[in-house]
Amino acid sequence: MNYIKRDLEDIIITKLTNEKAIFILGPRQVGKTTILRRLQQVVDSNTLYYDIEFPENLTLFSSSIEDILIRLRFDRKDANKICYVFLDEIQYLNDFSQKVKLFCDHYAKEFKLILTGSSAALIKHQFEESLVGRKEIFNLYPLNFKEFCRFKGEEKIAESIEKSELSSSNPLLQISSKMEELLSEYTLYGGYPEVVLNKTAKEKITLLNEIVSSYIIKDIRHLFKIEKIEQLNRLVNYIASNIGKELNFSNLANSIGIHRETLQKYIDILKESYIIVTIRPFYKNQPKELRKMPKVYMLDTGLRNMLINDFTVLNSHPTKGELIENIAFNLLYFKRIDNQTIYYWKTKTQQEIDFIIRENSQIKAFEIKYGSNTSNHFTAFLNTYPTATCQIVRFKYCLKENEIPLWKLT
Repeated sequence: MNYIKRDLEDIIITKLTNEKAIFILGPRQVGKTTILRRLQQVVDSNTLYYDIEFPENLTLFSSSIEDILIRLRFDRKDANKICYVFLDEIQYLNDFSQKVKLFCDHYAKEFKLILTGSSAALIKHQFEESLVGRKEIFNLYPLNFKEFCRFKGEEKIAESIEKSELSSSNPLLQISSKMEELLSEYTLYGGYPEVVLNKTAKEKITLLNEIVSSYIIKDIRHLFKIEKIEQLNRLVNYIASNIGKELNFSNLANSIGIHRETLQKYIDILKESYIIVTIRPFYKNQPKELRKMPKVYMLDTGLRNMLINDFTVLNSHPTKGELIENIAFNLLYFKRIDNQTIYYWKTKTQQEIDFIIRENSQIKAFEIKYGSNTSNHFTAFLNTYPTATCQIVRFKYCLKENEIPLWKLT
């Protein structure tokens, strides 16, 4: 299969010449190994690749730094050039941080480390303090919509999404039915690369089922040593059925039958395992604004639909509004930068806006719509935040002031 470019590739390539270790974090099956293999081609022939899931590689990199260096120096092709060492799935290594620190501090002229992992929690806990100033962390998520179009062979559409302005001359507005068709598939089956590349709905659903059973159930249970996996399963299924809704932790803990502290632990595990994301309410010291409960979204809507076993066509889907809102969140989340935070806004009188993005002093508000509904609470929001910009984001889009198509969020 020909390699299809991911947007993250160009960003990582710019960091290959410094002496910091590169971490690429993201869920299973999202393409981390593929991007490692691509980076191997980009640098030069002096590269080494080790999959830590193989017992012999786990044993090697669990040994002393001296033993690791002996092996790397034996395996490399050219001792006179820097060797790029690619380590895949390092979450299986216990306390590897000190060795990475030694590589960065003493052997960076010999070896450049590029590492992947499927659990942000385990990796961050290991590496956060000891590698200050010695690491670059990148997140590889499921495909954004532009990448999805690329994987579907729609390169012209992918380029036009990024480059075209919203005007009557935009070619994508002339093929609105095609854009809706692509968005519908993206919403139903999600952005896992192999799922996107499969041709039939049956193949896509089979693969999504494998990802759910092998990753969400087996992998998380193993990594986090969860004994009562059925409680975690109930939580995951509850969240899948309630995307875009507020989480009342006390009520949810009682409903699932676990302690509140255990519920918080499981929520954190699902977040750090790239299954869900929670967002907090936005407020400005206003007593009428809601401040407490987070909302929850799934990082891939294909997994969500697999968990509730509902792949009804989008225009007839009983939760199409929630699905489109989740897709809009994902697109905003995938492209956010470090100083951006995504919130929602809601008042005690039930005035609500789907997403608020704050970047320094700039505030942007987004209301997500499937069809022609124009209701919103922008006026109430602007009364409190008069400098904010407000836009309606619409799945079924026609050119209109202060509105953008859903695909433009990517």
